[in-house]
Amino acid sequence: MSSTTNEPQNTVSISMKNEEKNKYPYQQLPDDFIDWQIEERHTIFNSLIKHSQPDFSLPHLPVLITRDDKNKNFPINAVCKGIGLVPRGPMMDVLTNEIQSILKDIKEKDFQSTLTSRIEAASLLYEHKEKIDTSTLGGLEIFESKSYGNIRKNPHVSLFFVGKSPRYRSYQINCLAEIIQPEDPFYSFIASMRALFEYETFHYQQPSYPYAIKYHVLEVIDKSLRIRD
Repeated sequence: MSSTTNEPQNTVSISMKNEEKNKYPYQQLPDDFIDWQIEERHTIFNSLIKHSQPDFSLPHLPVLITRDDKNKNFPINAVCKGIGLVPRGPMMDVLTNEIQSILKDIKEKDFQSTLTSRIEAASLLYEHKEKIDTSTLGGLEIFESKSYGNIRKNPHVSLFFVGKSPRYRSYQINCLAEIIQPEDPFYSFIASMRALFEYETFHYQQPSYPYAIKYHVLEVIDKSLRIRD
């Protein structure tokens, strides 16, 4: 099993079984990627306001690539995962508390009558780019299946995002994946964001989420479609 820890001076370290601790420098997500993610969330919010089914594609559901070194023939595992932007350090607790307060206020009300409040809660992050952590992404772990098992053994993962025409944006983001326990503030934020739209038709409702996954960004590769030189 591996362990991942934050280090000073913008690095993250990882300890693999029977190996020395390795340190990696954080990389920043490019502005184009962050702007794209914000635009996609606004598209989803606008669809909800218009009572239409959001078009969920890979900008929100990238392919997560993990590795199982014991599988000699097919060591690569691929699965789509819901991934989102997260707040930078000092904003994590602030935004989580605000979102949870809104969730408490609308708890006994039906989804449609509280839609505006839910979108306003999600926009506490997506309307304020300065609050975003530009070196971290996050998501929830649901099934504790193959990708989760692979991360426990080897947290080196890749996220592959792709968009639609006319831009055809595409990014491979190589990360260290860190499994986050429910008592951690990072988990609380991710779970609270999910709870805002848990019972909307585009989500597959789940009884619980055992963990969150924090993706520490180590490398960003722009694979967007372009005209060949």
